[in-house]
Amino acid sequence: MSFSGSTFGRFTGRYMIIMGLFFVVLGVGAAIALGGIPYAGGGMLLMGGIFVVVGGGLAIIGFLVNRGASSTDQVLAAGTSGTATITGATQTGMYLNEQPRIKMNLLVQLPGQAPYAAEHTEFVPLILLSRVQPGATLPVKVNPAQPQKVVVDWQGLPAMGMPGMGVTGSAAMGAPGMAPPPAASMGPGSGMDESLAQVQAALATSGAAVPAAFASPEQGGYTIDQLRAWLRANGVEAQAHVDFLEDTGKIVGDERLYTMEMTLMVPGSAPQKLQRSAAMVPVGAMARLRQGMTLPVKVAAENHQLLTVEWEKV
Repeated sequence: MSFSGSTFGRFTGRYMIIMGLFFVVLGVGAAIALGGIPYAGGGMLLMGGIFVVVGGGLAIIGFLVNRGASSTDQVLAAGTSGTATITGATQTGMYLNEQPRIKMNLLVQLPGQAPYAAEHTEFVPLILLSRVQPGATLPVKVNPAQPQKVVVDWQGLPAMGMPGMGVTGSAAMGAPGMAPPPAASMGPGSGMDESLAQVQAALATSGAAVPAAFASPEQGGYTIDQLRAWLRANGVEAQAHVDFLEDTGKIVGDERLYTMEMTLMVPGSAPQKLQRSAAMVPVGAMARLRQGMTLPVKVAAENHQLLTVEWEKV
């Protein structure tokens, strides 16, 4: 990931400096070239002066923004590493290139120090918004001389998602009938990607009519990637017919949240109609997903509501 806490600052600062210099040059040029025109010269001089003042102001602001970005880079390079738990997150109403500015209330934990509260505000790319939720933990760097100067180390975030796989089913989210296996037992690939709590939060704001995504708060820490890894290792190969498909319009991490109803076909068993449930679909697989198609899946033998789609076979 190439994004850092100074990315937007440097972009904005450079843009404002360039625009400021453009207005200064335009103003000076207008004053010199047109200031001597009979009857209109005074107006041209005034216009040129306004351009110079506006341009100078933009350039100064751009310089200050760039300096702030440099300060952020210094903290990222030499600051104390730690973690911060988000205790609150709100949008400020400001946007830059359609990316929202988020105010985060943090509980910062540094090695050998007691946790303390801090605030941090910055523009966050849409693709990272799923990471900015109450209860989420972010890697941070802190200025040792200014503990309130907290910078999110976005490049230190663990990778999200696993291409070609999609988990669906309310039991896949930990509903009654089969609790997900412990995180430590799920085998390779159980990284910190989209958690069940994130999926539940997206479902709650989508208005989708599906069962609760997980049964107890502690299960909300499980990740989609962990469930996929467990199913790949332990699941039974089967097929599932997509009877109903609805796009919630929600993005969680780098995947799209759908709701589905499917008919499961396990070798040696009668077709089984599954209840409507949430489904995480990799963005790259969205074009291949349609109602009425049949998908290859891996399903838990003990609970057919727990399954994952094998998108690489579609």
